[in-house]
Amino acid sequence: MKGQPMTRLTKSFNTATVRKGETFTVELEANPTTGYLWDMRLKAGKATLVSQKYTPAAPAGSLVIGGGGVETFVFRAEETGQIELEAEYSRPWEKNAKPAAVQRFDIRVR
Repeated sequence: MKGQPMTRLTKSFNTATVRKGETFTVELEANPTTGYLWDMRLKAGKATLVSQKYTPAAPAGSLVIGGGGVETFVFRAEETGQIELEAEYSRPWEKNAKPAAVQRFDIRVR
């Protein structure tokens, strides 16, 4: 599948189908200056987290205090079946607080 674009999941596009061995991304809006972080969990299936990266929305070299961006998780589908991912947006030190957001992603692997 070289040359094909990687499957991209987002808050509004949270289901996809990929082939075994393919990589796919999950992109979520984030703002680490607030103390909130995404905690991504594999709930079912088999996938490997290949990389995780935060990209600020502001152009490089500009100074935007408190500006947000996008957290990108890259996964590889390891076997056929169904992968379920769940992401919680919370402050790690607030142990009993409900997450500010919860996102679920369903990926069919063929």
